[in-house]
Amino acid sequence: MASVTQQAIGDKSDIQATVQQIVAQVAQFEQDEPGSREKLIQTARSLIQSLETPMESILWMIWSEPTRYIAARLALDLKIFETLIEDNARPKSVDDLTAPSGASPQLVKRISRKLATMKMINETGVDEYAANDFTHALNIPKYRDGIRFCFDSAGPSFANMPQYFADTKYQNPQNANNGPFQYAHQNKSAFAWLNEHPEVFQAFQSYIHGQREDRPSWTDEGFYPVHERLVDGLEPEGESSALVDIGGGLGQVLVDFITVTPGWKGRLILQEQEPVCQLAKASGIDQRVEVMVHDFFTAQPIKGARAYYLRNILHDWPDADCRKILAHIKDVMKPGYSKILINDSVLADRDPSWQHASLDLYMMALTAAQERSEREWYDLINSCGLKIEGIWSKGEGNESIIEVVI
Repeated sequence: MASVTQQAIGDKSDIQATVQQIVAQVAQFEQDEPGSREKLIQTARSLIQSLETPMESILWMIWSEPTRYIAARLALDLKIFETLIEDNARPKSVDDLTAPSGASPQLVKRISRKLATMKMINETGVDEYAANDFTHALNIPKYRDGIRFCFDSAGPSFANMPQYFADTKYQNPQNANNGPFQYAHQNKSAFAWLNEHPEVFQAFQSYIHGQREDRPSWTDEGFYPVHERLVDGLEPEGESSALVDIGGGLGQVLVDFITVTPGWKGRLILQEQEPVCQLAKASGIDQRVEVMVHDFFTAQPIKGARAYYLRNILHDWPDADCRKILAHIKDVMKPGYSKILINDSVLADRDPSWQHASLDLYMMALTAAQERSEREWYDLINSCGLKIEGIWSKGEGNESIIEVVI
C-alpha cells in the first residue's frame, strides 16, 4: 500500500465529483453563461491539486513557478518572444534565437527549453522552437511589460521579505517609507525608485494601462449606475460640473466615461504627476480631457466637483496616508452633491479570490500597503469623517466602486 506522501491529496470520490463538476461547467461555458469560464478555471485547478501528491505540489511551487518567472523575464532581454513571431512565425533554431542578443547559444537553449515546458512557446524539433498563441500575446506591450515591472520592482522585496520580517519582529508594515521595498532597495520609495528607472516606469504605465483595458470598466452596463448617480443632478458649469480622475495614469477611465456619456456637459480633469501628464499628452488623449499636474498629498485645486475618482490609488498607501489623501478631497466637497468614487479591490472577509489575496502581498512588497476587505474599507472611511453610500462590484477578482459622501 502506498504511503500517504505518495498518494494524491484528494480522495477518489472527491476527484470524481470534481470531474463531474467540470463536465457541467463545460456545458455552461459552451452556452456563454457569465462567469462560467472563471469557474471552470478554478475547478480545473482544484482538480490538479487533488490529483497531485504533496511532493508534486511542493516541487511545482519551488521548482516550476519561480523558474517559469525568471525564464520569461530573461526571454524579454534575449528577445526570444519577439524573434519567434518574425518571418510569419516560422520555427526558429537556437542559433536564430541567439542572433538578436548575441547571447550564449547554450543559455538561450536552456531558457527556451524551460519556456516550452510551460507552453509559453512550442518545441518543434531538437533545438528548434516556434511561437504559439501565448507567445504572440507576450509580444503585446501590456502583457510583456507586466512581467518586467513586477519582476524588477517587487522581486527583490519578496526575496528579502523573510529577513525583513525577522528584523521587524513580524509586524505588519504600516510605514510607506520603511517597508519591504526600502529594505531591498536602499531605503528608496517605490515611486522614487521608478523615477530613477525610466524603462521600468514605462513598463509600469503600460502594464497598468493594459490591466485596466482587460478588466471591467466602472462604466460598463451592470456595474456602477453612472447616469443615475452622476449625470442626473449635474450642475453643468464651472468646477461643480467636473469629474476629476486623481492619479489617473494615461486617462483611460475618462475616455471610457466619454464613450458611455456622450452628452456629458461637465469638465473632465485628469490629475497626475508631471512625467505621467507628459505621457498622457503624448499618447493622444481625447481633447475634452484637461490634463493637470497635481500631487494628491497637497490641497485639491478643484472645488465642489461632481465626483473625485480614485482608481488603485488608496491600495498603494497605508491607512495613515490614505487619510491624508481623503482629507484633501473632503475639504473641497460640496455636501449633498460631491462624491468620492474609490475604484479598488474589496476583499471578501471569507474565501477571497486568488487575485485579491495575491495583489495584497504585492502591495505589501511595493508600498507597505494593502488590499482591504469591506470591513476595513468601512473602518478607514469612517475614520475620515466620511460615509460609504454604497459598494458596486462586477465579477470575482475585479475591483469594486465604493461611493463615499460627506
